[in-house]
Formats: sequence, C-alpha cells, structure tokens
Amino acid sequence: MSQPLHTDRFEYAPGDQIQDEIAVFDDKDPLLRVENLSKHFPIYEGIIKRQVAAVRAVDDVSFTVPRGQTFGLVGESGSGKTTLGRSILRITDPTHGTVEVDGTDVTSLSGGALKKQRKDMQMVFQDPSSSLNPRKTIKQIIETPMKIHDIGSAGERAQRVEELLEMVDLPREFMYKYPSSLSGGQKQRVGIARAVAVNPKLVVLDEPTSALDVSVQARVIEILNDLQKRFDLTYIFISHDLSLIKNVSDRIGVLYLGRFVETGDVDSVFQDPQHPYTRALLSAIPTVTDEDRQYKPPELTLEGEIPDPREKPTGCAFRSRCPEAFEPCAEEEPAMYQTDSTRCSRCYLHDEAYQDTGGSDDQ
Repeated sequence: MSQPLHTDRFEYAPGDQIQDEIAVFDDKDPLLRVENLSKHFPIYEGIIKRQVAAVRAVDDVSFTVPRGQTFGLVGESGSGKTTLGRSILRITDPTHGTVEVDGTDVTSLSGGALKKQRKDMQMVFQDPSSSLNPRKTIKQIIETPMKIHDIGSAGERAQRVEELLEMVDLPREFMYKYPSSLSGGQKQRVGIARAVAVNPKLVVLDEPTSALDVSVQARVIEILNDLQKRFDLTYIFISHDLSLIKNVSDRIGVLYLGRFVETGDVDSVFQDPQHPYTRALLSAIPTVTDEDRQYKPPELTLEGEIPDPREKPTGCAFRSRCPEAFEPCAEEEPAMYQTDSTRCSRCYLHDEAYQDTGGSDDQ
C-alpha cells in the first residue's frame, strides 16, 4: 500500500454539509478526478418504446485519487461499483458528469482522441476466463493493446511480452499456450499483463481476485502491488471483500444504490466507521485474528434488500434498512457531511441540528 494520504483542510468543519468529497479532499495533483458522475439506464416499454423509468446505477459521484495511490470501491452487489468503474474508463458512456485523467477530460473525447486516451486507462476484469480470447495465444492476447496503439515493432512487442510474463510470475513458455490450458490464477495474471502492456496511468481492477482460490489471491495482490510501485500506477480497486480492501487501499468509498455514503482514509474508516451502512458491512466481516477483531464494530444486521434502483425511496435511500433511521431521513436525502479531517458521511446523524434527537426509536 502507498504512503498514508495527506490532504488539505478547507473552510469546512466537522458537521458541515459539503457539496461533494472533492470539496474536502481536493488533492493538488490528482491522477483521477471524477465530478458529479452519473450513469442512468433508461427502461422502455410499449410498441413505440416509450421511456417509463431509469435505473440510476451511478448517481452524482465525485472523488479524486492521487497519483500512485489506490482508491477502493466497496458495497453490496447492485451498489454500482462496476458501472462506476466502466463509466470512468468510458467502456460505458456516463449520462452526465466529468472524468479527468491526468488533466484530460475523458468525457469530452470521441473517435481517435478517445482511442488515444485509452492507452492511459486500462481494466482488469473480474472473470479471467471470459475476458481472454480462447482462439488467441497468450502472446497474441498481451500484445493486442500494443498493436492497437501502434507501439513497437513485432520483435519489440515479443520482447515486451516476455518481460511482462516475468513480471506476473509466468514462464516464457506460456507465450504460445492458449487460455484453456491455464488455471484461473494464471489467466488473471495474463489479464494483468495485458492491462499494463501499454504503460497506462490508471487501472481499474474489477474484483480481480473474487474468482480465484484463496491460496492464489495473495500472489495476485502481491503482483499488483509490485506493478504499482514499478510503474507508479493509480488503481481503482473494486471489491465486496472489505478485508482485502483494507489491505490494498489508501482511501475508500462506500457505495449504496449508486451514491457514496462514506468516503475517507482507509484506516480511519475501518477504525471508526461513521455511516450505519459502513458499520453494518464491517460488522459482517469474519474475524480470525486479534487485529481483525479490533476493527470489527458491534454486530449490526441489516434487514431486507437494497431498494429497487428504478424506484428509489424518498429521503435517504438507506432508511428502509437502517436501525438508526428517524423522521428527517424520510423527508429529504442527506448531504455529505464532513465528520473529521479525513472523512465524509451521508447521514443526518452528523448534522448538528439533529445530534440530540437522531437515531432513537421514540421519534
């Protein structure tokens, strides 16, 4: 993991409402800046295909990631993690908002300009078996991005493939194998090698270890850490595994129904989670060691499922499952509140106007 994050405090104080996380954590030279990013999927019905609703998979998300650091995205299935990652890379086009990678507004690009920009933005997919072309050799798979971006001669690309295989701990002989002859962990290492082949600045890692055996996961994480140090890579690490996120991230964002409910320095969030949803997620982590137990808050069981994203509830989207919900939660969605110098939380419990009355059952 990179060095602990250093951020500048602005005019905000604990308990203040803020427009977004960028207002507090405004890094001086972020590699990635995401502002008010949304992705809505329209729903059509009828013969004339009239739009009747929209799924707000990502809803007005803002954050920054300093160069060379890792931002962890966590949340339950359906929270919008993967859609956010794909929208950042323009694999799917966002509905609105902006994404800047090293100062370039990615959302304004198209055609050749977007193709050129993709060299700086790569992705490692969750399922290595489905992300590798079974009809191509490992050499052909890894060198494909280099061919697309016209990097090097055939001989130089072959040499680069050899170097990349060594970096991801695979023997040179794998160059001429096909994906079907590789294990899941080996396939994922090929996917990682392909992602870094063109020297990107930003890599989105979508659950890169979830399909792997526990014995293989640690080695894959070690490889990712080594590559980050070697190439000064900036990572977006998507996972539902909070123990993993804690070990690989510098800062994290907790997503619920397409919106951040808590963001902050990873150690601060794990030691003292501010949002009820974050506390519930952390309380569900299995504990084995004393170190695990010291980060685990009192058990908090969530009732029910995530609401239908086509029909978000009024007020706070989490209120139907929150054990601390009270009257204001049903009236209007809370803003993000700065809770200390490293964190923000979307909860009325941090509004000074409600701190003497919120969270009790007798409201």
